[in-house]
Amino acid sequence: MEAKLIIKNNIKFLNPALRFAYEYCKEAGLDEKSVLEFVLAFDEVLSDVIQFAYPEEEGNIDINFKSTLSEIEVSIHEFGEPFDPEKHKFSKEKVINQGNFEGAGLEIIKKFVDNFIFIVKGQYGKEFRLIKNIKHPHITEIFKPEYIKKQEPTGKIYKLYPVKPEDAEDIAKLIYRAYGYTYPKEDMYYPAKIKEALRSGQKFGVIVKTEYGEAVGYFAVLRSTDSNIGEVGEVVVSPKHRGKGLMTMMMNALIKMAKEKGLLGLFGEAVTVHTISQRVNAKFGFKSTALLLGMFPYIEYKGFEVRQPRISVVIDFLPLTKRDKIKIYVPDKYRNIIKQIYKNLEIEAVSGRKKNYSLTEKSNIKLNISFKHKNAVIVVKSYGKDFIYTVEKKLKSLKEKGIEAIFIDLPIEHPYTKVVVPALNNLGFIFGGLMPLFHKEKDYLRLQHVALNFNPKYIYIYSDMAKKIKNKVFREYKRWLRK
Repeated sequence: MEAKLIIKNNIKFLNPALRFAYEYCKEAGLDEKSVLEFVLAFDEVLSDVIQFAYPEEEGNIDINFKSTLSEIEVSIHEFGEPFDPEKHKFSKEKVINQGNFEGAGLEIIKKFVDNFIFIVKGQYGKEFRLIKNIKHPHITEIFKPEYIKKQEPTGKIYKLYPVKPEDAEDIAKLIYRAYGYTYPKEDMYYPAKIKEALRSGQKFGVIVKTEYGEAVGYFAVLRSTDSNIGEVGEVVVSPKHRGKGLMTMMMNALIKMAKEKGLLGLFGEAVTVHTISQRVNAKFGFKSTALLLGMFPYIEYKGFEVRQPRISVVIDFLPLTKRDKIKIYVPDKYRNIIKQIYKNLEIEAVSGRKKNYSLTEKSNIKLNISFKHKNAVIVVKSYGKDFIYTVEKKLKSLKEKGIEAIFIDLPIEHPYTKVVVPALNNLGFIFGGLMPLFHKEKDYLRLQHVALNFNPKYIYIYSDMAKKIKNKVFREYKRWLRK
């Protein structure tokens, strides 16, 4: 759920903006106490921006609201005079000895939100981001663990159903029974989050039950918010019912449902700790298109030794609609591997020859940050003359905020992509792969900025195409490390 306000730096707009923020937070799922805390922090930032960002002049303030099942994020963007929060730190000693409360407002903000980020954008102003987690009861807070683990008599007759919001509790129980606390997608332990995602259409899926009504299998597609594709991102089969063909039954049903809903493709983020998920994807026709190093934080995988600072993933893609040909603009050093990826998708990639193109003054770039996973994706919607300058600023700011994995998606059908890649290479971006139909039903070249030490020996790859992509990634990675 997203919303945007644009207001002038006039104090009369403060209360309407606060009322909107209050109602937005309530609608997004925050409890009353958390809403009031968040609005207080929002009030502190916005009132300061209104009063001090544009001294003796009029200016616009852009306010963007975004919410997921887990958090609310509000960004406040303005083009006023420079500001450095490091020079306005709160000090108890100054309060006691001097009566100086400088920086107290920033302390209030930090106290009432879960993340407070300040981003300097150079000539493109400043941005404040406020993030508040949405709390939901964990499945073990609803039921005692021994009750959750208690199972019905093991049935032998399986029936598959489209999953419904009322199945949320059974799904959370199933996840807990199968994985304990180790399932990587934490939302799956919260029935309220599952129910809301299903109710709102953010995902759809199937559930398998025995003749006793016990849920023993679940598989879902998470709809992309930026394109008409989906991720096969949630799956579980009860340990006692594995090896019965439930995975095949559910995947076939999901692919059929996705086609019926008009999705253009499905993708999976298959971890490289093992090749199990990659092999499953390949069995159903998914094709490898990218290798993303350090996409997610380190987590334990039962029975597997990770030996990596963060978890890397292979992007596997299943086209659900036929495409015959595409014109691409990539530098020579990426041309062969990109054309091989397209050929594997049964698409002919033709190198574009166009050299004339026009650039606007300002680039249109979207920045998606996950503070929880410490990763970020810079999505280029359109190029401007300021492109490299803007990316440099964003890269510097993201590193300062502790973001460990940074990716950039470039429109592969735009002639300027071929021109700009070498400059991005100089900033430390290396090859990642192809992201088919990932943004507004268009294909993107993904580059990645890798600052951590990855050993290719422990990046386990299954498909031949993924192995070629891995070789390309690590050749560039090693060259960059030597610089």
